[in-house]
Amino acid sequence: MSKNSKVSDIKVDLNDDENKAKEVIGSLKVQLVEHQKQAEYHQTMAVKAQGALEVLLQLHPQEKQEN
Repeated sequence: MSKNSKVSDIKVDLNDDENKAKEVIGSLKVQLVEHQKQAEYHQTMAVKAQGALEVLLQLHPQEKQEN
C-alpha cells in the first residue's frame, strides 16, 4: 500500500507542478503584453519629446550651442 500512496503522491506533485507552470506561463504572457504596450507608449513619447526639442532648438539656437 505504501508503494501505491507514493505513486499517487508523485502524480499529485506532478499535477501541482504542471498547474503552477501553467499559472506562471499565463502570468508571463500578460506581463509581456503589458510591457510591449508600455514600450510602444514610451517610444511614442520619446519621439514627441525629440520633436518638441528640435522645434525649440530651432527657435532658440543658442541653447543648441551650450548642449
